[in-house]
Amino acid sequence: MRYKLLLFIIVAIASFPLYWLMAKGAGLTILLLNFALGIYLLADGSDYFVEGAANIANHLKVSEHTIGLTIVALATSLPEMAVSDIASFYGHPETSWGNAVGSNIANIGLVLGIAAIIMPLSLSKYVRRDAITLALVTALLLFLVFLFGHIAWWMGVIFLVLYVIYLNDIRGRTEEVEEIEPEKSMAMSAIMTVFGALGIVWGANVLVDSAISISVMFGIPEIIIAATAVAVGTSLPELATTISATIKKKHGIAVGNIIGSNVFNTLVVLGSASMIRTINIDSSSLYLTASFLSLGTLLLLVFSLRRKISKVEGLAFLVVYAFFVFLLIL
Repeated sequence: MRYKLLLFIIVAIASFPLYWLMAKGAGLTILLLNFALGIYLLADGSDYFVEGAANIANHLKVSEHTIGLTIVALATSLPEMAVSDIASFYGHPETSWGNAVGSNIANIGLVLGIAAIIMPLSLSKYVRRDAITLALVTALLLFLVFLFGHIAWWMGVIFLVLYVIYLNDIRGRTEEVEEIEPEKSMAMSAIMTVFGALGIVWGANVLVDSAISISVMFGIPEIIIAATAVAVGTSLPELATTISATIKKKHGIAVGNIIGSNVFNTLVVLGSASMIRTINIDSSSLYLTASFLSLGTLLLLVFSLRRKISKVEGLAFLVVYAFFVFLLIL
């Protein structure tokens, strides 16, 4: 693990001259290298952050379900937050919106779909409640966006306050805590968490700049790049974490991670990005992304009522996501 972490740090350092070449107007090869490096730094950085945070949680004796909804969801959603905030800072609202909403659609359609196909997912008693919370949060987001046509700073403040209330609700739940012996010391866990976070932030910056440059070079609309390549790239931590948790039969972490990540993306990612700069959304992309975000969230809510997500329902998630991508690039 230490050698792998060292390799990660070396690659991160090597990315700086490549980023400099890209900033100087290098060709397609350098752009693609930066794009790949950005995804690598995001994915591995999130992996270290997740492992470090999970070990810290074990030291502090936090329940598996709470880990999935909070610490793991926060860690796997940091790429979305970094990408959307940086894109907002540089004046690219389509990337901020497309990345956050596209990631939510990918989390439900792609990630949860693959996980359910691998193994039917048993749901805890709190999943129905959390799915209802996600549906209400999504409905609020879309109501405000369709009403005003943008996400303003004051909406971001409301979103962040709602997230604090949501965390307080989770903290007030009573659950059995599984005794898990931490695999790493508290010091090593802290080191992994810090370097993982740094990799996430820098990787997001590299990914956003290279994705936008590629879209400009080929004349591809920014929303397509944001809602597909960038959204899937920033959803890789959720994909890896959820599949790993599914295989290990940690269904509480697998499903909790997706619901917690989507709540985080809606309230914190879009909330913080809108406080940096108002997020104006093109109507053509709004209708498509909003429709599939609503459909995916509704399917998750309906399936959660049975306290289980079957392989057939996992396939339904994948079909919905494939149709979304098809319409987006059509």
